[in-house]
Amino acid sequence: MVWHSWGKGRPVLMLHGGSGSWLHWLTTIPALAPRYTLWVPDMPGFGDSDLPFEPYTLENYAAILASGVRRLLPDSVPFDVVGFSLGASVALRLARLLDGRIRSLVLSGANFLPPVPGKKFRLANLRRLVEPAERLRGLTHNVRTMMIAHEENIDPLALHLYSLDTGRRKLPRVSFSGFHLLREDLPHARVSRLTAISGADDQVIGHGKDAQAGALRSLRPDAHYEALEGAGHWVMYEAAERYNEALLRALGAVRSAD
Repeated sequence: MVWHSWGKGRPVLMLHGGSGSWLHWLTTIPALAPRYTLWVPDMPGFGDSDLPFEPYTLENYAAILASGVRRLLPDSVPFDVVGFSLGASVALRLARLLDGRIRSLVLSGANFLPPVPGKKFRLANLRRLVEPAERLRGLTHNVRTMMIAHEENIDPLALHLYSLDTGRRKLPRVSFSGFHLLREDLPHARVSRLTAISGADDQVIGHGKDAQAGALRSLRPDAHYEALEGAGHWVMYEAAERYNEALLRALGAVRSAD
């Protein structure tokens, strides 16, 4: 695994989403680094990290992360974890493996309900798109479908990051990327504080924000749910300023207005 680190203070582990890398957190890192030591890896099979060993299961995958955490942070040091999409599922399993070490857990782009029946995502095959204008249309379509809910919020940087990350993906789409394991792990993760910060218009998880909030609280009555209006799946990018404020509150860096 390749690990990146910034800042000083209490450690925070940040886990990106599927087909991504540490770049998913590009607009989040500057807001947190003045207060925290950030550990932001490319998870196995993504970015610059190698493929994990087989079989590709959530248990093996989280075990690799746990091994890295143990090498970087002494067992006596508690830390916080922020997980996005696939990273949310990995974060919850990691919390079970490192029982009691994780202080607070923040989940974004996580689905707390069963998938919407029949919902499929039709993505452009970017490897086949060579002509610049055609590739730009394909990139925009994919980002609109999977990452950013409102086309007016898609900028050249978002397209560039998406192109970089998807082009470097090595890990095949595997069963543990589904959210059913997240729902299994939620009641058993021993953390002092659990927060979900999602885009109210998340086009990937489906359902509505009220249904998501209710489902989360049925699994974790102690959890706090916050939905940011005007943002989709990649909520930390599409609503960067509001997400950063919510994340700092969830981590306890600033007090809630109420």
